[in-house]
Amino acid sequence: MTNMYVAFQTRSQAFLIERRLKNEEIECELAFMPREIMRDLCNLGVKFSELDYKRAVNLIRRAGIPGCRVYREVVYPNLSKCYEEDIWRDA
Repeated sequence: MTNMYVAFQTRSQAFLIERRLKNEEIECELAFMPREIMRDLCNLGVKFSELDYKRAVNLIRRAGIPGCRVYREVVYPNLSKCYEEDIWRDA
């Protein structure tokens, strides 16, 4: 199973993007971030499906929120791993 997370510097940014994703009919939810990726960011982010990745990333790019990061969490039977996605590389 794979989950996508957007991490932000502030909670208000998380609420803003969550609302915009829902307005674009992208299924998402506010979620507390996995411990391994909340180092220097606020611990509230937005979780969405890998199937909506391209649409969600395009919306995040257009929003222009500084410092946000997108992570892919791959869940295995006995552990999970998080990988940062570089959404600005192909912008």
